[in-house]
Amino acid sequence: MSQEKPLEVSSDGSFKRQKNRFTKPVGYKKDDLPVESGRYRLLWSPACPWAHRIVIVRKLLGLENAISLGTASPIRPNINRVDWEFSLDEGGKDPVLGIKYISEVYKNADPEYDGRPTVPVIVDMINRSAGTRCSGLDKNT
Repeated sequence: MSQEKPLEVSSDGSFKRQKNRFTKPVGYKKDDLPVESGRYRLLWSPACPWAHRIVIVRKLLGLENAISLGTASPIRPNINRVDWEFSLDEGGKDPVLGIKYISEVYKNADPEYDGRPTVPVIVDMINRSAGTRCSGLDKNT
């Protein structure tokens, strides 16, 4: 099964990261995602170098009990799109969210989302959707 190149790979082979669409931070301002222990789940994959930073920040800030962690397989699934899969978890689904692919939280946030699902992503567990692609913990991701 052939897969198309992600749009971020230019004709010269260089990587041009897609613009983040879900960038609302977790905080105390009016339009921020509310600060609530246990409300968010951080989804990541060890294959993504950007994701390591936010997992480290979560640990350094002592947020392991406040923000749960879901780990997608570092091996991309053999499907006709780019995605991250929870194939290492029992039943092939994230044990907390019950999702098989990261793209599901993006589609829950916006059914018309047509970008590439990326990690890390913080998921609002109330509506099981991408709360913020930018970590909300590290403003540089």
